[in-house]
Amino acid sequence: MNTDSISTPLSGTERKILLSVPLAILATAISIFGIFYYQVTKGVSNTVLERSGAIFSYLTDRIPPQSLVELNSAADEGGPLYDEVQDLLTSVRQLTAVRYLYTARLNDQGKAVYVVDGLDPAAEDFRHIGDLIEPEVLPLLTRCLQGNPAHADKVISTDWGDVLPACEPIRRDGRTVGAIVMEFDAGLISGSIRKALSISLIGSCSLVVLFIFVTTWLLRRLSVPLYRKLAYTDLLTGINNRNAFELDTKRLCSRNEQQGLSVLACDLNMLKKVNDQRGHAAGDQYIISLARLLVERFKDRGQTYRTGGDEFATLLRNVDVAALRAEMDELHARALRISVAGFPLFFAYGIASFDPERDADIHATLTRADAEMYAHKRALKREHEKEGAGESDRKTT
Repeated sequence: MNTDSISTPLSGTERKILLSVPLAILATAISIFGIFYYQVTKGVSNTVLERSGAIFSYLTDRIPPQSLVELNSAADEGGPLYDEVQDLLTSVRQLTAVRYLYTARLNDQGKAVYVVDGLDPAAEDFRHIGDLIEPEVLPLLTRCLQGNPAHADKVISTDWGDVLPACEPIRRDGRTVGAIVMEFDAGLISGSIRKALSISLIGSCSLVVLFIFVTTWLLRRLSVPLYRKLAYTDLLTGINNRNAFELDTKRLCSRNEQQGLSVLACDLNMLKKVNDQRGHAAGDQYIISLARLLVERFKDRGQTYRTGGDEFATLLRNVDVAALRAEMDELHARALRISVAGFPLFFAYGIASFDPERDADIHATLTRADAEMYAHKRALKREHEKEGAGESDRKTT
C-alpha cells in the first residue's frame, strides 16, 4: 500500500513540535546574539587597551619629562620644547585616529591642567597651557597623576562628545610629573559595535527563519510518513488495517481497475474460546498467527488487511479462483496443525471475484466473499459438532 501521496493537515503533536523547535531555535539565536554582543564589546575594550598601550609605549619614550615642568603658561607656547611635543602628539593623533591626545599635570594649586594639546591650535576645542581639565575626565586623570595607569571601563559623555579616555603617567627621576591622556571617539566605536550587532541580529533572525523552514520541511518529510503509517497499520499484527483497506479500494475508482480483482475473506473460529480459557494475551497471539500465515502465503501476490477483530481480507489480482480454493484448503489443513496456547489455528474463508454484472464496486465483492466465509464457518461448526457427537458415542459405547 502506498500512502505517501496522501495530503493530511498537521496533527496536534506536529503543531507542538513546530512551535517548540522554533522557540528553542529563537532562544539559541538570542543566546548567540548575547554572546556575540559580549564578545564584540569585550573585543572593542581589549582593542582600545592594546592601541592605547602601544601609543603610550611610543610616546613615553619620546616626550621629554621636563616639558611637564618647564611649560607653565601660554607664554611658553611656540617655544622649541612646546613645538617638539605638540608636533609629536599631532602626528600620533592623526596616524592613530585618536580624537584627543594631550599631556597634563597638577598646577601650583593642585589642580589638573593642560600642558600640550595635540589639536590644531586653530581648532575650537584646542586647550592652552594651564587650562583646567574638564571635570568628566578628572577622576580618571587624578588616579593617573598618582602614578597609576588608568583606563575608562565605560564611555564618558562630555560637552564635546562621547569619549573613551585612557591615561599613562610620565615620570622623572622616579617621580610622577604628569600624564599622557588620550580620548578615543566613542561615537566611532559605538558605530562599529552597532553595525556589527545589526549584522548579528539580521543573521540571527535569518537563521531562525531558515531553521523554521527547514524544520517544517523535515517534519513533513520525516515524521508525517510515520504518522500515516501508524494510521494505516494494525498495531497488533503489524499488517495493513481497515483504514488501509478503505483507502486502497477507494483508489480503484473505475470498474476497469476493479476488473480481475478477487477478495479472500478469513475469520477465526475459536478466538472467543481462546480468550475465555487462556486470556486475551493468548487471543492476541491467535490473531497474530493467522495474520502471519496469510501474509507469508500472499505477500508476493496481494495485500492482506485486518478488517475487524478476528477478520482479514486479502486483495488479489488475476488469480485462478479454483486454484486459490485448493490452495486455501491446503492452508486450512496446515493451520489446524499449528497450536497456539493449546488450540489449533482454526479459521474459515470465502472467495469472490469482482463481477461487473453483480458488483457495484469491490465492497460488494467483499460482501459476497464474507457470505461464503460465513457459510464455510457454519459448515465447519456443524462438522465439528458432528465429530464431537461421534466421539461422545464412542466413549459411551
